[in-house]
Amino acid sequence: MLQPAWLYKDKLQEENIKSWYNLENMYWDGGTGSSQINIQDNNYDCHQFVSVDKDDNVIGYIVYSVDWASMSADKFGIISFRKGSVEFAKDVYTAICNLFEKYHMNRIEWFAFADNPAVRGYRSFIKRHGGRECAYYRQVAKLIDGKLHDSVCFEILAKEFRK
Repeated sequence: MLQPAWLYKDKLQEENIKSWYNLENMYWDGGTGSSQINIQDNNYDCHQFVSVDKDDNVIGYIVYSVDWASMSADKFGIISFRKGSVEFAKDVYTAICNLFEKYHMNRIEWFAFADNPAVRGYRSFIKRHGGRECAYYRQVAKLIDGKLHDSVCFEILAKEFRK
């Protein structure tokens, strides 16, 4: 279930810190180190959610920036603390649907490191629900593994989105 991150900030920070030294999560951090999540005290230009299971445990985190002037959402951050969780995947889908249906965004955009296993799912998502892979950037970031990684940009326009 999708909930405001502010309500679960301590549980979220605990799960985040547990993930710091797991190389599977290097794509989330996007650099050579990790830090605590900066939980905003408002939702003006940034929306932050946690995905919680039926026992009220934080299983993932979803964040994005909102530009109300251009009706766009970008700078997505998505991390699952329980890899393969169907419940978390459903919450990510709900967050995306809400952007178009609840907040009436015109466009969403997100980046992912090309060798992130999630890219396969993102490509499948845009094929099924609309959108496109719109850019590929080479050697844009050095991650904790000490290597330079490529990045892929995805976008969906409201008129292309298929629920």
